[in-house]
Amino acid sequence: MPMLEPSSRPRARAGNASRGERRPTDRHAYRRSVRIAASVVAAMLVVFAAPARGALPRVASINLCTDQLVLRLADPSQIVTLSWLSADPEESLLADEAARYPLNYGTAEELLRYDPDVVVAGAFTGAYTRSLLRSLGYTVVDVMPELTVDDIESNLRVVARAIGRAERGEALIAEMRERIRHLERTKPAEPVAAVVVRPGGFTADAGSLAHTLMTLAGLRNVPAEQGLDRWGSLSVETLLRTPAELLIVTPYRTDEPSLANAVLAHPALRAVATRKTAIEIPGAYFGCGLPDSLDAVEIMRRANERLGAANGDAL
Repeated sequence: MPMLEPSSRPRARAGNASRGERRPTDRHAYRRSVRIAASVVAAMLVVFAAPARGALPRVASINLCTDQLVLRLADPSQIVTLSWLSADPEESLLADEAARYPLNYGTAEELLRYDPDVVVAGAFTGAYTRSLLRSLGYTVVDVMPELTVDDIESNLRVVARAIGRAERGEALIAEMRERIRHLERTKPAEPVAAVVVRPGGFTADAGSLAHTLMTLAGLRNVPAEQGLDRWGSLSVETLLRTPAELLIVTPYRTDEPSLANAVLAHPALRAVATRKTAIEIPGAYFGCGLPDSLDAVEIMRRANERLGAANGDAL
């Protein structure tokens, strides 16, 4: 019997193997080794593809309002991309913060490059994009528009949980509730009549976020009382007849000539503003519901207090 060579496979004796004897072959061993290697590689891919245990998910947003929710809730290291509108100060309250991140235009092709773990989108944002992302295996969180304070709290909680920041969400909600309690305690006994005038003469209806914030500020939304809906517009003649003590103007891209802005520049409207208390609030405060929306309430409350003081002096 020949000696075995070190580290070699045992070899059959030449010329003595019977026809019925099955010998191990290199081909069988190769296949077995390939199967083992493939299993190991697959396991490694699963490990490296998934976020490490305890790591926060990578987050993308494709909607102006969800951009700002993500900015308020996420750890900066989580954010991989936000929509382009978030960096526009005419649209976003958090434009400076948003400008630090890569921006997208809401297409699925763009998001594939960032490979997020969670995509946060508006419930009415690009239905095709959201469907395609889901079909590719991405987690997509749909967020409804915020029309009330309860909506803001709900969306904070939904997004916070989806991106692994539940504690941050609850902390923001607690801060909001404390500010609201203070606003409720200090609300004027008699609501002040007010009207919101947007570019084009559009106003705020009873089901809007602007109406919610006006009510919290201790104001009466006169156009809503008159039955105007969200698409209702106020002619200059109607504004002249409106018995409002406070005029709230929401300027938008005033450096760009437009027919919509021409309404705000009408001499009659300016004359109304000189006779009443008038303030400007950026439209971004009324566009998306955020903890920052309460800043608009405080602006209106201060105007309300100035109006009350002026009426007291007149007496």
